[in-house]
Amino acid sequence: MAAIGESATVPQDVKPSHAAHPVNWLIGFVMAAVLIAGIAGVVLALSSGLPTVAIVVALMTGAVFAGSLC
Repeated sequence: MAAIGESATVPQDVKPSHAAHPVNWLIGFVMAAVLIAGIAGVVLALSSGLPTVAIVVALMTGAVFAGSLC
């Protein structure tokens, strides 16, 4: 709601906290580990002759990445 007059508020600049920086590295590391594990799982399942398991592993890995983007 817009205010008019002397009591009008002005939005203040929000500065990012420095505590978020290490968390971003941790999330990046975990996502890279999930990607490597997902690729390894698909390759292992396909080389073992289990295409259904490979599809399930690929779908679960994709769901993790889709969930992290939301």
